[in-house]
Amino acid sequence: MARLANSSGTLGKLSFSVSRVVDANNWADFAEGELIDCRRSGPFYGRGSLTALANSELKPAWETGNAIEIQAAMADFIAKYWKDLLKHAPYVPTQKLEFRTWLKQFAQWLFSTDHITVRYEIAYDGVDIRKLSPGTRGIVLLLLYLALDDADDRPLIIDQPEENLDPKSVFDELVSLFITAKRKRQVIMVTHNANLVINTDADQIIIASAGAHPTGGLPPITYVAGGLEDANIRKEVCNILEGGEDAFRERARRLRVRLER
Repeated sequence: MARLANSSGTLGKLSFSVSRVVDANNWADFAEGELIDCRRSGPFYGRGSLTALANSELKPAWETGNAIEIQAAMADFIAKYWKDLLKHAPYVPTQKLEFRTWLKQFAQWLFSTDHITVRYEIAYDGVDIRKLSPGTRGIVLLLLYLALDDADDRPLIIDQPEENLDPKSVFDELVSLFITAKRKRQVIMVTHNANLVINTDADQIIIASAGAHPTGGLPPITYVAGGLEDANIRKEVCNILEGGEDAFRERARRLRVRLER
């Protein structure tokens, strides 16, 4: 969070939230269906009364309370309703074995946490990331990974990071992070975007070409590899990549160098 707070652009618009999701209905439904006899006369006659109490007296603490507040809510609930719940037990205390077994099951249910889950969410500019367009969501997750995983020195393999992104977003958001990443790790990238190839100063370009597809077999694949300083490689890049030649010339203009065809 400290790193994101000091970031600009897309990263500066990211925020994290952690929340508890409580299904109090499911918790109470299990007891009413499996542990207490709602057909007996008493405070919990008929299904639904325990569910109402769980939602009003326990759910708020389960959702937002700390350990002490949850403990207090549980202790208060037990003090108020323990005797009433026992009245609806399917066994009486004189049925020692059955009643003891039931008590154990009842305690396991009462203090269970199966109905509580923890939800982690990422928001971009106040919007849940799951509601973003595929393009925006993709760049947000990629930027998040590149920014927060900067201590990792293992090779990084990425397939078409520019997919669904406009050229300006590619240049503004991705280029600088890839340049930073390549200082610490090997970055292997499949791309159709010339800005990523050229402006990240790719150390090696590998161009794959597939031949004719023979009957009953696989097409032959040939590879040509080299650096951007190689004129033949630059020509191949311009022929294959979208905007290749324009990207080269724009970079040459900025660096005040002359590119020969």
